[in-house]
Amino acid sequence: MSDFLFSVRKDGNAQLDSYEGNNAHVVIPSRYDGKPVTAIAENAFAWQSGIKSVVIPDTVTILGEAAFSWCDSLVTVSIPQSVCFIGEWCFIGCSSLKSIALPQAVRRINYATFQSCISLTSVSLPETLDLIGPEAFSECRSLRFIALPDDILEIGENAFASCDALSSINIPEHLRKIGNGAFSGCISLSSISVPADHPGFLSDDNVLISKKDRRLIFYPFKKQDREYCVPDSVSVIDEEAFSNRIHLENVILPESVHAIEHKAFYGCRKLKKINLPGSISRISSSAFHGCSSLSEISLPDSLTAIEYSVFYACSSLESVRIPDTIRFISACAFSGCISLSSIRLPEGLVEIGESAFEGCRALEEVVLPFSLKVIGPRAFGSCSMLDTVTFRSGIREIPPMLFSGCENLNCITLPGNLECIGAEAFQNCEDLLSLEIPRSVSVIEPDAFTGCSHLMLFVWPDSYSKEYAQERDLLFSEM
Repeated sequence: MSDFLFSVRKDGNAQLDSYEGNNAHVVIPSRYDGKPVTAIAENAFAWQSGIKSVVIPDTVTILGEAAFSWCDSLVTVSIPQSVCFIGEWCFIGCSSLKSIALPQAVRRINYATFQSCISLTSVSLPETLDLIGPEAFSECRSLRFIALPDDILEIGENAFASCDALSSINIPEHLRKIGNGAFSGCISLSSISVPADHPGFLSDDNVLISKKDRRLIFYPFKKQDREYCVPDSVSVIDEEAFSNRIHLENVILPESVHAIEHKAFYGCRKLKKINLPGSISRISSSAFHGCSSLSEISLPDSLTAIEYSVFYACSSLESVRIPDTIRFISACAFSGCISLSSIRLPEGLVEIGESAFEGCRALEEVVLPFSLKVIGPRAFGSCSMLDTVTFRSGIREIPPMLFSGCENLNCITLPGNLECIGAEAFQNCEDLLSLEIPRSVSVIEPDAFTGCSHLMLFVWPDSYSKEYAQERDLLFSEM
């Protein structure tokens, strides 16, 4: 008993607060000071790497939050039928745990309860279970099969994400909700069983689709088809639904689709063609990130924004149609598109985010529209072939590193009401021979022109820019 620390709960029963022993095989006492032990406190056994087995007495009803978290040598744990609540993260990181049988009184598996139990191969779920919470079994990489009980109602976001060995799953008839990314990264999942008369879901050749909200949830990794035609019933391509499917070359979207969610086609490196119908009103962040074979894209007029990292590292992308409806191009939207040689930025565009076109090494000319109000740092950084930039806009600041590494830049006219040139804005623009600084400029950071070894600044008499050039011994000429 000296290895265990207890306290008395408000209800008069005992709680095990912590274990301070060094036994590999732990048997938890059922009573303390004559009182039944009904709860294991949060973090009671956390990070105790020497424990290999635990026997929990049948007086216990509650296993607290993170109670056995990161017990990486724990192989077996006996959970009695008396337990009705298991807290979040309770067994997270128990990397040696091989099997688990949950008691019938447990109605829900909470957030990340068994996350990263990488040796877990056998799970017995109670028939009374209502919910498998977010990330509950994520990264259980040895789990090949799990039988979902008939009465389960909900599977949370990323509940089985990165369960590499999971090969089949049943969708019970009472299941009503499957969260985003529930089967993300389940590379072996090839059999999805859904009752023919299921009111909420269907399996179309093992492609999982939600009937209620018309979402395409999961496309199996092992399907060998080069082309896939999304059914007309689908309106949303779910988060990571096609992510890293390496066989797909062409995806046909019907007019019913109105949204493509986060990372929907992330890493589809053989994807060469996808049509984007006019019905699409949202393409979420990183949707086509790393689609390195995609050569052209035509964005529909229904879009108003290009989200974060949507086409990041699409290295074969040569042509993009940006419609006049676009008002925002978010950070990293086209970063690393090394084949993109030209881009038309529409009038009406208000903002270009940080690093939006960074590393577009084939880009030669940019015209910034009059409507542009904000442009982020490094937006055109490392565009090594960029030759000409035309400012039609009235932006007041050249942000840090905007043209850093644009070594071929030699023709640029700054906006007439410019006030500030940020740090390293023109760093290593080696071919930039001349630059006219507007009279309105009142701030130029000391390293704005670092590495511009041939640059001549054209400045106004008695201007800040003249003083700046004199102080730093830069070549200048008065206008």
